[in-house]
Amino acid sequence: MSSFKVQAKSTSVKAQKGAYPPCSKNDRRLNRIRRLSLDLDNSASKSLKSELCPDRTIMAVKVALVFVAVAVLLTYYCDQPVPEGIAEPRLYAKVQGMVFKISANLAIIGEYLGVGTEPQNLRSVMEAIVNVGLKLKGSSYREGLKVTDTMFDGVKVRVYEPVSAAQISSKVPGLVYFHGGGWVILNVDTHDPLTAHVAEQLGAVVVSVDYRLAPEHVFPAAFDDSVAATKFFLQNAEKYNVDRTRIGISGDSAGGNLAAAVTLALAKEEDLPKLKTQALINPILQAINFETPSYIAHGHLNTLTKDKIVSFWLWYLNNDLSFKKVFEANNHTGVQIKKSQYAGYVDPKMVDVTTVKKENIKFPEIPNIATILDPRFAPLMADDADLKGLPPTYVMTCEYDVLRDDGVMYAKRLEKARVEVNHDHYEHGFHAFLNSFDDYELAGIAMQNYLAYLKKIL
Repeated sequence: MSSFKVQAKSTSVKAQKGAYPPCSKNDRRLNRIRRLSLDLDNSASKSLKSELCPDRTIMAVKVALVFVAVAVLLTYYCDQPVPEGIAEPRLYAKVQGMVFKISANLAIIGEYLGVGTEPQNLRSVMEAIVNVGLKLKGSSYREGLKVTDTMFDGVKVRVYEPVSAAQISSKVPGLVYFHGGGWVILNVDTHDPLTAHVAEQLGAVVVSVDYRLAPEHVFPAAFDDSVAATKFFLQNAEKYNVDRTRIGISGDSAGGNLAAAVTLALAKEEDLPKLKTQALINPILQAINFETPSYIAHGHLNTLTKDKIVSFWLWYLNNDLSFKKVFEANNHTGVQIKKSQYAGYVDPKMVDVTTVKKENIKFPEIPNIATILDPRFAPLMADDADLKGLPPTYVMTCEYDVLRDDGVMYAKRLEKARVEVNHDHYEHGFHAFLNSFDDYELAGIAMQNYLAYLKKIL
């Protein structure tokens, strides 16, 4: 009881400055402590109060230990053996995988604790990590470039203009680039070293598009922004001393999806200059089959998991992860689709394919589910007739990538449609390895091949 009374009176003393009840033994002790505290400096006072409040100190220690324990457990949990087939040094794949999985788990934990939503948290964590790397890298990679953040028809873009291009009388080529990140994370800043390098090496004007992100902006927001920015550049190329007949389009992962979708859309517009090429890097192109050989073989790899791919698709489609298990099990499509030409677009070995019209297909009760057959959303779903006449195409795929088969199937379908295709496949590569082009030997080789293609075609 005495302990309880002391705590109660201590609270009263703090609440009523200078008000003291009749002096008991405990009260006199408290008054002496109070006078002593007033004579100490701030740091000493804080130390004394910590000693007088052991519960608070213990709680702080416990919280710190919990955070340390969570970090250690996440590191252990997210650690994963790297397939021996991945090119040395395999540390790049290991670190990338651990960073991505730790970020994904922190995003989920944050949402559980009421700190933002999972996609918002994932975006913040990933961008923070990348930005630290960019600060350490410095900005010397931008030397020789004029870099401008501006708007193209209401869409945020970053324009890279080689200084040398302004010193010559002839026009230069141009390239529109869409960053990856599952339509949900990353931006023009995270891809700044890559796009700056491409502009400097090509001597071309590069436009990096900062399209709106899901799930705040679901489909077709990112597609619409990508189309608008590309059309603006085609129509205003002369302002940047660019030859409008030498403009290509490119992107990685979800950016590869957007590049392919924009190419399909603009091919039907007769009043615009034709795109010179589309260059697709590890593109994500279909959402009807999550059990392709590459999903089965590599869907567990931390560099990009099947679990996260499905989340990205759903955030882009309708922002409803309640259907995640349905998609992962391939139960989001009915028998009609699984026997249709659309399934055949993903699996060319299918037999007894039945041609069906989209308007006759019965879909499960999932919001916006019919969109999975829209080529603007999933370019691999484009009909054969729509592929004919597309510009020369470059496709980069990696063996250790859950999206490998998306790119392989698109390359094969384009070839069948008599489109000129240059397909670079890296037996020892993994998803998004190209971003390490200046550190990782295989990525550097892949970048050289990518640039060599663009130099030749543009």
